[in-house]
Amino acid sequence: MEKKLKILSVNTSDVSGGAARAAFRIHKAVNKLNVNSQLFVKNKLSKEDSVISLLEFVPKNFFNSAFLYLQYKLKNKIQHYQWAKYQNKENVFLSDLRSVRLYGALKKLDYDILHLHWINLRFLNIKKLRKINKPIVWTLHDSWAFTGVCHFFYNCDNYKDSCGKCPFLNSDNPNDISHSIWLKKEKAYQSLNLHIVTPSKWLESCVKNSSLLKKFDVSVIPNCLDTDIYKPLSKPEACDYWKLDPTKKKILFGAMNAIKDKNKGFDYLLAAISFLEKYTACNSLELVIFGSDKPMQEIKTLIPIHYLGCLLDEMEIVTAYNASDVMVVPSLSEVFGQTASESMACGIPVVAFNCSGIKEVVDHKITGYLADPYSAENLAEGIIWCLENNKNNTLSINARKKVLENYSMSKVGELYRDLYMKLI
Repeated sequence: MEKKLKILSVNTSDVSGGAARAAFRIHKAVNKLNVNSQLFVKNKLSKEDSVISLLEFVPKNFFNSAFLYLQYKLKNKIQHYQWAKYQNKENVFLSDLRSVRLYGALKKLDYDILHLHWINLRFLNIKKLRKINKPIVWTLHDSWAFTGVCHFFYNCDNYKDSCGKCPFLNSDNPNDISHSIWLKKEKAYQSLNLHIVTPSKWLESCVKNSSLLKKFDVSVIPNCLDTDIYKPLSKPEACDYWKLDPTKKKILFGAMNAIKDKNKGFDYLLAAISFLEKYTACNSLELVIFGSDKPMQEIKTLIPIHYLGCLLDEMEIVTAYNASDVMVVPSLSEVFGQTASESMACGIPVVAFNCSGIKEVVDHKITGYLADPYSAENLAEGIIWCLENNKNNTLSINARKKVLENYSMSKVGELYRDLYMKLI
């Protein structure tokens, strides 16, 4: 019998957040192909036996645990003051190298290849990777691996050099914390047996242009999803589940921290809604939002808004897609566009900006509409175009077909398995 390849995948969470869902799906996909994959996480929310929680390695001795906890809190307090002198004027998500203690987990677990995913929120310090004497695969779910501190660099090209003068820190100092962390990353990467995976060709080009990761080999493998779960369902039944009016056209918007996360582009969607109020009959439309509760400050619009809250159950997410007529993903930057692929798998066309990785997922006027970046008016035009041009379900059929041919778990799982075998 052929020996199973042992993979240890690492992600901060197993199911909470877009990167977590992507990592979890890849982990499940390769497990179906004679690969023994385990997923090591800081925060375990699922009941999957193949997911290992960091808590399993924390000492049970109360006093020892209390000392380590206080030590961890003190360390973070000191590092917090390092950030205090900077002002994040852009309100973007930033991360340094803070981490938890792993209690030797990476040494105690048995694996042939270490597969990293999203390791932030103080989980894994990349400096620890220098002690790993095995091949490392790193699937990037944002830009943090090749920048100083930012997860999305937007229009900043400093990652091509050595960071510093970080615009997100409102810094004019070439030796600011973004540069100092860049230097630490450069040192940590020097001796690694590292292979990079990007879910889009756009992100691959960014990696190859980056000063930190351009020396490593890169493979492009898209994110996957279970097309037996993400599939077209009865629209009337989906509307009934969420108590939505089936006679109205529903515009869907959703993501983790959908309204608060600047990168998700909610402000552009609101601006597009203002244009829709001029172009169309508002009583025929509704806006549906998941990933966020109703904000404290009421949004003024003639188009009714329904808030579905944070959805973790996949069937609820699938039902939300199927209750809708068009999905809008107005992100400023996406390495792939996972909600777009999920929506398309359910036969719902997608409107997005023609930029970053999502332009490889959505085909203009075939599976949806790619609007001019970052034109709210053209975004509104794209919404109208999709609603008017999908009456015979052509867009829906094309969207589902694109996912089946490119993003199924079997296809993506095979690509990862082949990569693992090549590295071994």
